[in-house]
Amino acid sequence: MKLHNSSPWIINPHLNGKSFFWPGGETGVLLIHGFTATTVEVQPLARFLNQNGLTVAAPLLPGHGTNPIETNRTHWKDWFDSAATTLQSLRKACRIVFVGGESMGGLLALLLAYQFPNIQGVLLYAPAYRVPGLWRARWLSLFVQIFPKTYTKDQNEEPYPWQGYGVVPLRAASQLLKLQQLARKHAPAITQPVLIFQGRQDKTIDPMGAEHLFQALGSAQKHLVWLENSRHCVMIDHDFEQVANLSLEFIHQHSA
Repeated sequence: MKLHNSSPWIINPHLNGKSFFWPGGETGVLLIHGFTATTVEVQPLARFLNQNGLTVAAPLLPGHGTNPIETNRTHWKDWFDSAATTLQSLRKACRIVFVGGESMGGLLALLLAYQFPNIQGVLLYAPAYRVPGLWRARWLSLFVQIFPKTYTKDQNEEPYPWQGYGVVPLRAASQLLKLQQLARKHAPAITQPVLIFQGRQDKTIDPMGAEHLFQALGSAQKHLVWLENSRHCVMIDHDFEQVANLSLEFIHQHSA
């Protein structure tokens, strides 16, 4: 597939998927979107948490919300540094901070929890711990820059809108593979409370990866919630109310 600058690469381009910082109380939550997505993906949950008195921040990760070629120029460290910078801003404004992420954002949240042990707790939404066929991205990227998604239709059927690319930037996908490897390496060292959400209908990642991650985590307080009616983007899918309420409950429980 060739890239033409005039092509509409972003699904729902009219939505505002930029970084945001919504002030609230002394407890803050960092939410990180997934691979090829934007902050539109985390906004419904962020709005719910903010309306319940929490400060919420979310960065638009480098290379996202632009075009796939720009994404292919980014490195996993660029994404991590962006999330870490937002975390530092949140820590200046709040006494207690939680981190959460969708899919690839979940892997970044895990690495932040490993790097900053004073993070109070971790919320993982369909973490991309195992992705079938992701290993192919490394050698495919030697021949093609982008690859069409096979699951874009699902992202248009969720109750809340999704914004992002309808294609996979392959060089960037190989960086996602490196994030997976780091998450697997450091998961046993994570000691903060962790709450994992995983959709039963997920066709984007291997849903059982959530179970493998749950077993690997070193945390004494960890819980895995299976969402019967959700696919991959559990933050905006049919079990949103359950996701939102349990997320808030987890934050309140571990804020003391």
